[in-house]
Amino acid sequence: MAGAGRIGESLIKIATERGHNVVVIDKKEEKCNEMTDNYDVIAMCGDSTIKSVLEESGARRADALVTTTRDDAVNLLTILVGNELGIKSLVSLVSQPEHAPMFKRIGANVMENPASAVAEYLYRVIQRPSIRDFMSIGGGEAEIFEIVVTSNAVVVGKTLDDLNLSYDALIVAITRDDTIIIPRGNTTIRVGDVVTVFALARRIEEITKLFTG
Repeated sequence: MAGAGRIGESLIKIATERGHNVVVIDKKEEKCNEMTDNYDVIAMCGDSTIKSVLEESGARRADALVTTTRDDAVNLLTILVGNELGIKSLVSLVSQPEHAPMFKRIGANVMENPASAVAEYLYRVIQRPSIRDFMSIGGGEAEIFEIVVTSNAVVVGKTLDDLNLSYDALIVAITRDDTIIIPRGNTTIRVGDVVTVFALARRIEEITKLFTG
């Protein structure tokens, strides 16, 4: 991983908690020391755009390279070097959306403008407080979202066949008592179920009312 800022550190925390081996590269020595003090990682103080630095970090054996700096040029050069070293999974933050195509052309997965993404997420939470989580697809044409079934919802006690949602809305999964259920037509919806729904944008308000009353 290149960059140990706020986003980088959050990712480091998640990755190490889930048992992954992480090598962190950052130009600031104090940041490297902070990472090794707080997490089970190897930290190198150096420039991730330099091939020898990446090689010394063990990049040729790495499953993935993630760049999280605020500088798109640094991220792009790092990804280019990682690609040259044969790292299969390349992931990068991109601050300026117009730079994203350059990353994608070399096979990198990108997270565009994280600040804007957070703002969009907060707006959706305000707009639809009953929806727990969501992911926009196709430039906003559709969404995958989670919603909790309330006691006054019209879907309670009904099966998926009863709902007849049509092809522009699909129940993907139901989480019940910490168990994930892959629903079938005869699956009955209960109060408290967390339902994962894929729906076209024009159906979201209607679907929300079905599950929350």
